[in-house]
Amino acid sequence: MSGTKILTGEGKMMILVVGKDSCIGKVKALLEKEEPEPTPLQQKLEKLAGDIGRIGLYASISIVAVLLIRFAIIKGITRKWNTGEDLLTILDFFILGIMVVVLAIPEGLPLAVTLSLAFSVKKMLRDQNLVRKMEACETMGGANNICSDKTGTLTMNKMTLSQIWNNTAITVDTHK
Repeated sequence: MSGTKILTGEGKMMILVVGKDSCIGKVKALLEKEEPEPTPLQQKLEKLAGDIGRIGLYASISIVAVLLIRFAIIKGITRKWNTGEDLLTILDFFILGIMVVVLAIPEGLPLAVTLSLAFSVKKMLRDQNLVRKMEACETMGGANNICSDKTGTLTMNKMTLSQIWNNTAITVDTHK
């Protein structure tokens, strides 16, 4: 370990690794690692959030346009213009449009997904499936069969019999 100090005594040392292969180098590499690629769920959520934002923008523009047209028609018919009051009414229309855009952007969507993944991890833990990363629940939720041997190694769900033990080892020929 680099940075360690010997206070008393004597010793011999053989250096096996330096730089990026040392313990400190591995920690540094982990800290400098780039952001992981987005998961399929995150990609779908980004697309959904973009679609919701665009629809909210179009709805906001159309609401403001309809309110302005209606306001202009009513004022044109009645011919009663009050400059200060009318400007405040038009300003209210624009504020309403901005409110629609702000409310349409789904800020709570990532939080809801994180919470649902956390519940999935907890449920899988109850089923005695240990999940280290929450993102794994996205793909594990779609799995039908998961096979593992006694060491925990995942297999392909194609198991064949090769030997039987009955006080002696009997080899089974599966290629018949």
